[in-house]
Amino acid sequence: MEAISNLREPGGSNKTSIATYIEDQYWAPPNFKRILSAKLKHMAATGKLIKLKRKYKIAGASALSERRWNSSVSAEGRLKISPRIVHDDIDHITKSQIDDVELANLRSMTPQEAAVAAAQAVAEAEAAMAEAAEAAREADAAEADAEAAQAFADAAMKTLKGRNTPNLNVQMIHA
Repeated sequence: MEAISNLREPGGSNKTSIATYIEDQYWAPPNFKRILSAKLKHMAATGKLIKLKRKYKIAGASALSERRWNSSVSAEGRLKISPRIVHDDIDHITKSQIDDVELANLRSMTPQEAAVAAAQAVAEAEAAMAEAAEAAREADAAEADAEAAQAFADAAMKTLKGRNTPNLNVQMIHA
């Protein structure tokens, strides 16, 4: 929560920037990114954070800013499209609805604003690619850990089966 509020990114903070902030401010354990992912997912599920497009916002702060974005008429007389989102309806928004809002916003931009938006979109895409690469590395590591654990479990079972069989035979003979 502290990292998100101190970063003050208008669209919310992505996992990478949150992790970087925390690692810069505090000592982080080796499995920090996994812990952070789990905490962010839990906080989003409990409603403390809102996750939208792989970015996290504090629920109370985003609700206040969304209330200010009501539909209104701009200075040119055009109707502004409201990006107001009710937390309960987040699951019901489709990609095409988001694309429609973004397209309407792009149409009202100057070329300079569009260039800035495009640069920001490229930066977000690069961050998403980096996040995906990190997730792939984590998945590979988790798969290797799972395979090692399975091999250990198999070896333990063979050892237990090997130890139990002679004891049973000895017990049968004495019976």
